[in-house]
Amino acid sequence: MLDQLQYKQSVVRIQSPLVKWVRLLLPLYRRFVPASIRFRKNYKLAKLSDINLLALLCWQVELGITDQRRFYRQLISLGFSGLPERSRFCRLSVRAGTILKLIRNGLIKTVIPKPRYTIIDSFPMPTCHPIRNHRAKRFKSIANIGFNATKKQWYYGFKGSFEVTDQGVAVAYTITPASVHDINMVKTLLDQYACPHVLADVGYLGKSLKYTLAGVGIDFWTPLRRNMLHGGVNDQLLMRDRRYIETVFSQWGDMFGLERNRAHSFAGFQTRIEQCLLLDTLKKIN
Repeated sequence: MLDQLQYKQSVVRIQSPLVKWVRLLLPLYRRFVPASIRFRKNYKLAKLSDINLLALLCWQVELGITDQRRFYRQLISLGFSGLPERSRFCRLSVRAGTILKLIRNGLIKTVIPKPRYTIIDSFPMPTCHPIRNHRAKRFKSIANIGFNATKKQWYYGFKGSFEVTDQGVAVAYTITPASVHDINMVKTLLDQYACPHVLADVGYLGKSLKYTLAGVGIDFWTPLRRNMLHGGVNDQLLMRDRRYIETVFSQWGDMFGLERNRAHSFAGFQTRIEQCLLLDTLKKIN
């Protein structure tokens, strides 16, 4: 018997990633989530605690699963017990977006160092294929049709405007209908996170906006057009630094599929964004 091959069944360890996420998120949950949420009425009667739900949502992003129903079916197939009913689990996941946002904002205010500058840019977040632009019904009351200048095509859905630090951490964002111009979202982003030096592309060029921000102590830089007088600023260096946000957007698309948000409600749409941004922030901090 000693000369025969021994068969060893492979074991899939599904608890280790959850233990890792629980240990990482538990101190953040206790620090940044107020007591009114942590000790809300009947919180001890919940089938799934907040910290376990947060760990599952972070693990979902890590696995690259964008559909909540598919993720629930996978948990059941792996033998997870004690989960609420599927529709209840989906509703709890959507509501967890508030807690995810509290933790992420707490990390931004306390852990992330003050950046030298921030970068503002936007990218399209379509909810259907271009051929269905005029037939789509999802988010019909809040989404509309806009133009994607990069791909030179019209799309139906939303536009995500983000403010990113020089280290690639998203510190502010806003979701608007696709037709809203980028320049209208600058003040909203800077109200969430103000930085004395902000870089943007030529789509944000405007004298009134630049003078308004200069009045509150914010140096807002955008590249100039060819027929405009150039000052003594090293435009090439600033343009190179500004392109870093495009690298960040590309990473979000490759790792999280953030441009392909499959939520069926706007609250779920934002929760998916919060899941991805929190995981990205934690990875860049650690």
